[in-house]
Amino acid sequence: MKNNTPYDLAIIGGGGAGIVAGTVAGGFGARVVLVEKHRLGGECLWTGCVPSKALLNAAQRVSQGASLNALEYVRERRRVVEVQDDDAGLLRDSGVEVRYGAGKFLDRHSFQMEDGILRARHFLIATGSGPRLPDIAGLQEVGFLTNLDVFEQPEPPASLIVIGGGPIGVELGQAFQRLGTQVTLLQRRERLLPRDDVELTTELTALLRDEGMDIRCNAQPRQATREQGLKRVTYEHEGRENSAVAEEILLATGREPHVAGLNLQALGVRVDPRGIVTDTTLRTDVANIWACGDVRGQARFAHMAEYEAKSVVQNILLPGRRRVRMDLIPWATFTDPELAHVGLTEEQARARGLEVEVFRHRFDEDDRALVDNVGRGMVKLVAKRPGGRLLGAQILGPRAGELIQEPIMVLRRGGNLREIADAIHVYPTLTVAVQRAAQRWYGARAAAPWAKSLTARYLAWWRRWQR
Repeated sequence: MKNNTPYDLAIIGGGGAGIVAGTVAGGFGARVVLVEKHRLGGECLWTGCVPSKALLNAAQRVSQGASLNALEYVRERRRVVEVQDDDAGLLRDSGVEVRYGAGKFLDRHSFQMEDGILRARHFLIATGSGPRLPDIAGLQEVGFLTNLDVFEQPEPPASLIVIGGGPIGVELGQAFQRLGTQVTLLQRRERLLPRDDVELTTELTALLRDEGMDIRCNAQPRQATREQGLKRVTYEHEGRENSAVAEEILLATGREPHVAGLNLQALGVRVDPRGIVTDTTLRTDVANIWACGDVRGQARFAHMAEYEAKSVVQNILLPGRRRVRMDLIPWATFTDPELAHVGLTEEQARARGLEVEVFRHRFDEDDRALVDNVGRGMVKLVAKRPGGRLLGAQILGPRAGELIQEPIMVLRRGGNLREIADAIHVYPTLTVAVQRAAQRWYGARAAAPWAKSLTARYLAWWRRWQR
């Protein structure tokens, strides 16, 4: 800085959360600086959402007979998105100064960088997260891939052991299976995607196995070794030792916050194994230091990073406090078919002692899905009995990540299934499947004994009146 006047806000981290926070605060007129130690765009652009979706797209095209170098296609698509987004230009147009380099906090208002000390009234930590490495003997010596380098490989391996059955492992596992790789997926838990609905994840698992994926649940990896040019992972399953052998290993075992070297503990900023601890306004224990996005470890999704970034800037610059809601976090796993979820699952609602009703509509009963040859999966709506207030929605099917938007809006308002059932939906579209599931609430009401009795009496009166 050319003078000692502090910035209004210094943002540490140039990923999705930092860029959104910078453009919002800069657009508001605040004096903002953003510090990034490597390159703008963060995890989502370079090693997360964008390349993984490009790989899924390539895998689907290959499975349909297209001929292309899938990993080169991924890199080309990432370059297109990078140019189109132009994060540096967006920040510049918002009046945000961008500085590159690493640094650490000296005190609550000072951040030491190689080219000097940066001072600010408020700091926002948005440094994101990276792959968590499991404690498996011999893993470092044998070698492995993560999302950081899997997209840089010259070509897909002939065989692959994926360790981890969360969204990253399942998405990439299916993509590589479709690209001709024989995939063995090891999941520590009893099922894939344990945060999602049991019924739908069971159906998705069956579909993945039908495509040739070797899925082994309740598998606890213990050791990795190399033999005859291949890699072996020994794991424990129900008290017995077993193993899987492949050309390469891909780790998808969770995420950990990027906080090393920031000197947060010296300031009194608490960090637990998930990430930086904040209150519901995204303030840390230090009054002028805030955190948002993956580094908090609460909901590591790009859309949540944007939501948190907008909320935290409002809390820093404006009076009043906007509390971040973590009870209506939507997410989607971009397999084929996609799996999306918002609100409570059936299991969660029943575990809370709520009296619920569940309404389903399968995509093999949906005209547009059948025309498009994508009639797999279902819409599942969980509602409170008897009034039909929506508690949660789960969708396994085509474009589930987009179809979930309507239930999100109804949930946010505390709305009823009648809002979805009575709204006009364009036909033929996939959204009609969501409407059909909601309309089953009316069917359940009409089938109730009291409703049948009342209807019968009304029709008897109506017929007499019609004479």
